[in-house]
Amino acid sequence: MTRVHASLRQRHRGYSLIELLIALAIALFLIAGVLIVDQTMHRTYSDQNALAQIEDTERFTMTVLGEVTRGAGYYPDPAQTSLVAALPQETTTAPNSAGDSLTFASGQTIDGVSHSAVVNGATVSSDSIAVRYMTANNDGISMCDGQSNTTGGNAVWVNYLYTQDTGGMHYLYCLVQNETANEWSAPIQLAANVQNMQIWYGLNTTGSGTSIDTYVPAADMTATDWALITSVKILVTFTNPLHSVYKEQGQKQVLLFTKVIDVMSRTGS
Repeated sequence: MTRVHASLRQRHRGYSLIELLIALAIALFLIAGVLIVDQTMHRTYSDQNALAQIEDTERFTMTVLGEVTRGAGYYPDPAQTSLVAALPQETTTAPNSAGDSLTFASGQTIDGVSHSAVVNGATVSSDSIAVRYMTANNDGISMCDGQSNTTGGNAVWVNYLYTQDTGGMHYLYCLVQNETANEWSAPIQLAANVQNMQIWYGLNTTGSGTSIDTYVPAADMTATDWALITSVKILVTFTNPLHSVYKEQGQKQVLLFTKVIDVMSRTGS
């Protein structure tokens, strides 16, 4: 009987403390592995989402800048009028926070203002660009705010694109003026995380053909240079969310994108 009771006690004694600790350690190890995998997947998703957002913002920004700038100097019925007649002399003040003054000579299609901005501790130019063209009623040609001419007749438009800080955020803004009616639209935020623009103008100073013989930064443009613009080179600086938001090691603070745009009135594109 004693042997039987001893055998039963051995079979019902359960796990030892060492066995429980080993099992607990294995469980904790497995849980830690699951948490690491989950965090890695979450970080990967966040990084991919941030990259997709900045790519969408870059693509949209460059598309708008390209389409608006390329249309500089467009006007309907070239057989009936001329560039000088279609785009008369104008001086206007943009209703942005800086109150930028824009001056167009007769036939001038592009103007701009150069300010200064601090990016990554360095002082750089922060340039704007104003583009003029004439559109016909319901011709479908869009301005930078996505609207088109529904005035009932031909109208001259100024598209003004600039960067501005609002509430600690960097934005690319669009302002549209119906020059014919002397009316400005309200400013529209086109894209976020756009720290600034730097613009160089490709000039044809020879007076023949459309080849570019020099690029001039916006701050150095003279009154006579604006009529010589054949192309526009725009460098846009975006905040990198992988650095500013997700604190990824080794990421740059900003991302730079460049686009060279032919001007329709000079190249015929």
